[in-house]
Parts: sequence; structure tokens; C-alpha cells
Amino acid sequence: MILIDTSAWIEFFRRAGSRAAKERVAAYMDAVEAAYTCPVYFELLAGARDTEKAWIEQALEFCERIPFTGSHWAKAAELERSLRKSGVTVPRDDLFVATVALAEGLSVLCRDSHFETMRDAGRLKLRIESLL
Repeated sequence: MILIDTSAWIEFFRRAGSRAAKERVAAYMDAVEAAYTCPVYFELLAGARDTEKAWIEQALEFCERIPFTGSHWAKAAELERSLRKSGVTVPRDDLFVATVALAEGLSVLCRDSHFETMRDAGRLKLRIESLL
């Protein structure tokens, strides 16, 4: 199972998106290995045009939904404090995805350098499949 970040989904859904990203996301979906979490769901729907919402919802039906629970909130707060002590600030949505990946033992498929920054600066055991 791999946790697919919003950045990878955007490439997947974008008409002119990266072919490599489209193929990688599709392969995980075909293998029933694709997952997303609530913050990703929020970002996708918040940024979607009215005509895109049904398409997004349909694609996500083929993926595992990992709920963002109360324990994830506490871990995310701890992670953000730890990263700040290292001088690192990242968007909270990325922090939430990293928290779920770490807590659930999942790799993250992304096209976003913030995950590498969190991993390296925070000395995290965050597994990343980068589409950069």
C-alpha cells in the first residue's frame, strides 16, 4: 500500500500532467495498492472545478481511504514542533500526509520536495517515491 499525496494526484488528473506520474498512480490503483488520507481528499475537492468533482470521487473509489484520527492530530503536532526546532517549516497538509505515512508504515508517492525536507531535517524514517 502506498499513500498518494495531492501533488501526485494533481499530475494524474491534469490533462497535460506528467506521463510518469499518471502511469505510476494508475499502476498502484490497478494493483489495489493506492491509498489516500483525509487531508488529501480535502485538498483535491477544495481545488476541484464543479465538473471535476465526480471524476475525482470516482477515481478515489478504487483506493483505500486512511482516516486522519485523533492520534494522528497529536502526532502531527509533535512532528511540527520537532521540525520547527530544526528550523524547518512545511505546509501543514504535507505534514498531515507525512504523519499518516509514518504512523501507518506507508510510503508516500509525491511530486513535492517538502517530504524530502521533512525526512532529512527531521531524521524521519519517511519512505518517499518521488515524481520530481
